Formats: sequence, structure tokens, C-alpha cells
Amino acid sequence: MSQRMVYQTEETREKILVAAEALFIEKGFFDAQMKALAVAVGISRNSLYRYFQDKNDLGYAVLGVVFNRIESRFHLLLTDPVLNAGLCGREQLRIVLKTGFLNEDLRADFSFMAEFDAHFSGSRIPPDFQSRVGTSVSTSMWSRVGEIVATGIADGSIRQDFSQSALETLVLYSMKALQGHILLRRSALVGLSSDEVNQLVPNLITVLIDGLKPTEPQ
Repeated sequence: MSQRMVYQTEETREKILVAAEALFIEKGFFDAQMKALAVAVGISRNSLYRYFQDKNDLGYAVLGVVFNRIESRFHLLLTDPVLNAGLCGREQLRIVLKTGFLNEDLRADFSFMAEFDAHFSGSRIPPDFQSRVGTSVSTSMWSRVGEIVATGIADGSIRQDFSQSALETLVLYSMKALQGHILLRRSALVGLSSDEVNQLVPNLITVLIDGLKPTEPQ
């Protein structure tokens, strides 16, 4: 057993993760300091480093917590009987996107993900990034959305000139990218009023869902 593991307790680790998530959202990854986190938790910096090697290591751990929480909430949404009430696949997807990405309960989670993505970008992407993030991500949400897209392709409500994988990836990454940009910049989006900013994500959902309609034969 490593020296770092000897001094760890699950209770303290949970306190660190909760405080770190709040700090990352408030300050962003760039300005969040491990010293400030140690003070917030009530431990020394040396003790903090017994749990996490550095700020990146801590960020990956918080990401896992956030993904699990989002996964749990999306699971409730994706198993809602409304989605099995005779709606076509495209309308099921509309409900998922509106209820999921416009959910105020998930705003803090999406805000953390936006800060995480902003930090791990460009030259700051470490070589082990994909393997580290991949261990945090649950694929059941993505696969369930894929099932809805497949349902829409089969019932004729979603276009068939793209693969299921291409469509679900396009939809989810488009939603995540725009929402993250809004959460990071919001009042600083040039040329947009607050009302226009508030309509960006709902409008994107409308455009995406309409764009999934089967194409007319040439």
C-alpha cells in the first residue's frame, strides 16, 4: 500500500470533492488554488496532496462524480413512461434534449463540465487525457440516446442518410458545446441580449430536431 493511501479516509475524500467542485465552478480551473481548497476543507496542503497528486488529478476525480450524477438524472428521464407512449423516435429525442439540457438542476454539473473542457484544451491536453476521462464516463446515457435515434431511423421519423452513430454524436456534442460556451461566457456573448442568450439552447434543439427529419427525395 502506498504512503498516499495510508492517510486517506473516505469521509475526507468526499469533502474534498464537494469543495473542489464548488471552487472550480466559482473560480474556474485556472484560478482555483489547491491552497484555497485545503483551507475550505480544513486540512493542510500536504494532507490534500495525499489524496490527489495535483489539480488535474483532482479535476478528473470531480468529473467522475459529476458524470455519475448526470447519468443518474438522465436515467430517470430516459426511463420515463412518456417516452414509451407511442411517440416517434424524433419526438422522444426532442423530450430528452429539452428536459435534460434545459434542466436547472443540472446547471452546476454542466458548469463544471464547461470549466473542465476549457482547462483541458489545446496544449493543456495531457497525453493520457482520453484514458483518464474514459474511466469516468458512463456510456449508458449515450447508448440510450443512440437507441432513440435508432428507433427514429426505423420508424421513419429520422433521416437515414447518416449513420446512427454520426447523428447521436452530432446532436450530443452540438448541445454540449453550445451550452458550455454559454455557461462560460453568458453576459459576455457579443451582440446578444440576455433574452437572446436564453433562447440559444432552445433554438438549437428546434433546429437539430427539424434537421433530423427525413430528407425529401431529389
